[in-house]
Amino acid sequence: MADTVADDRRLAAQDAALLYIGNTGTVEFDLDLPKTGANDSEIVWSSDDERWIKPDGTVHQPEYGRGYRDVTLTATVTHGTASATRTFTVRVIERHHQVAVRDVLPVELAVRSGAEYALPTYTAVRTEDGMTISRRIAWHDGVEHTAPRLPHGDGHSHDIRWRGVIDGTGTPVTAVVHVIDHDPDVRVDATARRVPIGIDHVRLTGDGALAADQRHRIAYLRGLDNDRLLVEFRRAAGLDTRGARPMTGWDAPDSLLRGHTTGHTLSAYALAYAASGDATIEAKLADLVASLAEAQRAFAARPGARPGFLSAYDETQFDRLEEYAPYPTIWAPYYTLHKILAGLLDAYRLAGNRQALDVARGIGDWTYERLHRLSHERLQRMWSLYIAGEFGGMNDALADLYALTGDERHLAAARLFDNDRLITPLRQHVDALGGMHANQHIPQVIGMVKLFEATGSLRYLDQARFFTDSVLAHHLYAMGGTGQGEMFHQPDEIGSLLADDTAESCATYNMLKLVAELERYVPCAAYADYAESATINHVAATIDHRSGHVDDGDSIYFMPTQPGGRRAFDPDENSCCHGTGLESHFHAAHGAYYVDEDALYVRRYLNGMLDDDAARLTVSVDDATPERVGIRIDRLDRDVLCLRVPGWSDGDVAVKANGREVSLATVELSRTGDGELAFTADALGLESWDGACLSLAFMPRMRLMPTPDRPRIAAVAWGPYVLAALDDRAGMLSVPVDETDPDAAFERSGNGLEFMHRATGLRFVPLFMIDDEPYHLYVRIR
Repeated sequence: MADTVADDRRLAAQDAALLYIGNTGTVEFDLDLPKTGANDSEIVWSSDDERWIKPDGTVHQPEYGRGYRDVTLTATVTHGTASATRTFTVRVIERHHQVAVRDVLPVELAVRSGAEYALPTYTAVRTEDGMTISRRIAWHDGVEHTAPRLPHGDGHSHDIRWRGVIDGTGTPVTAVVHVIDHDPDVRVDATARRVPIGIDHVRLTGDGALAADQRHRIAYLRGLDNDRLLVEFRRAAGLDTRGARPMTGWDAPDSLLRGHTTGHTLSAYALAYAASGDATIEAKLADLVASLAEAQRAFAARPGARPGFLSAYDETQFDRLEEYAPYPTIWAPYYTLHKILAGLLDAYRLAGNRQALDVARGIGDWTYERLHRLSHERLQRMWSLYIAGEFGGMNDALADLYALTGDERHLAAARLFDNDRLITPLRQHVDALGGMHANQHIPQVIGMVKLFEATGSLRYLDQARFFTDSVLAHHLYAMGGTGQGEMFHQPDEIGSLLADDTAESCATYNMLKLVAELERYVPCAAYADYAESATINHVAATIDHRSGHVDDGDSIYFMPTQPGGRRAFDPDENSCCHGTGLESHFHAAHGAYYVDEDALYVRRYLNGMLDDDAARLTVSVDDATPERVGIRIDRLDRDVLCLRVPGWSDGDVAVKANGREVSLATVELSRTGDGELAFTADALGLESWDGACLSLAFMPRMRLMPTPDRPRIAAVAWGPYVLAALDDRAGMLSVPVDETDPDAAFERSGNGLEFMHRATGLRFVPLFMIDDEPYHLYVRIR
């Protein structure tokens, strides 16, 4: 018997050692996984990630642009009574993108005589199959050059031509470099046209969805264990972890993104304190900052450490990124660093925590010292890596840090995150977003606005405007989300991309921050309409409102748009969208009020109070009656009050001042180009603004929001609310609606927000009112 057992062990081990499954380094085909060994052992396979390799050997390659995936296959080899195992690491490479380039957009740049410059490493191309994408350029003579010196005197110029090819093709590219005798960077006064009033001056009140969501998030934040948030920072820095339980999901001890939720929590604490004045939250924020400062000091004391470094792991991932290690070998180290840096800056700006600024300054110094030695080409290869090179809004945070410190190194570090793959097509005024990871790039555009503020360089503002206008016009789902599978697709591809993995919550969080920043310089009705719609239709719908779950802190990652979709929450996952979900509900008043020397601008009607040096006023508006707005003005230190007319309001606005109807035809009134009505007290027959009561009556209607690529597929909206049909069928619902009079097809249930479709009996409700029921955001109109 003993001999038999020994033989079984030997043969099982021998068969395991003899296993061969081919080249596992660059797999792009199904694998032939043997089921029996050389000695007739039975072999059973398992995969640690069946998304990419099934146990039967079926391989699913990631889409182009998403990088490779490493999968561990385990063979359990059984012979008689004995078993042996053997593992194989298999690299599944991304699908090839067979690009047939039809034409290459012109590559031109102007440089100053004698200056060093870098050729753009990407350009927009149009393909034979109708796509517009950003593609890497391989320049024959390298990327970095020095412009020749021109003779002294005005008006001299000289053109240089550099040649290359689109990487992976033979398609030629020519760059024309205009050498001129002056600085080509157009700089303007970057003083904001309008200054936003901070959320610390706004208090949301009442039972509305936005105020309630803030209260639920505060309840969750008050119960967080700071020691858990700090455990991996302390471990990495060699400090006592104080017996804290480790984090889970994306912050687990073996996760390469660990620490990102701690950064988000810093911001969430700061935002919650600003929005509420909650003393418990302020104390938790101070404790978290002090503990991170301790970890930063401990890191600096370790042999070979660079001063200022702070993370929940050592510098290895940053080292590997500079060697172009792809995801998932590493996982976005600068993305995690950004969350920490942004959280510290929020702690300083919103809660006055000076220690947070000191820690942030150290991170800024460390970032500059690490990156400024790298070549432009190396940086561009790093930032273009899918996920691995994702850096969140490092340019945004570093530009903010520069505004606080005045340290030119922090501004220089911010500019090192300029990303050619995104920037070059924006400068060409071409929408080449297709194939880019949405949330990898939106924060970079927020940074462009901040860099415009810091430098006055007009190109940064121009890039940001073109990006934002492109996304709002051509890449949005009805509720304000963008992207399918986290990715941008070709412009106007919406109806063909209805799925369960659409509209990543992080992307909307960042788009809302972006439009609020742009409104400072280029006020725009479309930006204000987007901010209102995305806040109430997407952000408010990301929280779990079910009884017993509402204070759990859970969020949704994607907002499903396919027929019969259901929202899925993320308990214990600590995903990116969990992190932004801790913050986003406190941004409800971000961009609601602005001022300049002459006017107060009300860009969103939020039930609550504004108390600022410029004004003290109370707004009354109810979720169920968003068309009726009351404004009581206790004090207004401006001559003009500008009130936004929402894009969803159909027809004229009815205005009353102190109970008297105002004839908009007879008062001194101007409709601005920013979707506003501008009033003076005198024009309204008021002696002063103090003590005035205004009422506004807008006109909501039922409306259809057709998808641009499939106009018979549409979302239904009433007033500011995008509505969804509650129904568990998996197929697209067919709903008869007269497109010239959508109101006729629906009946409102009392004064609430439920609407019944008369012909089918379908119930339509706002997204934020849905719990875990299946819903249809889009229906087929007939």
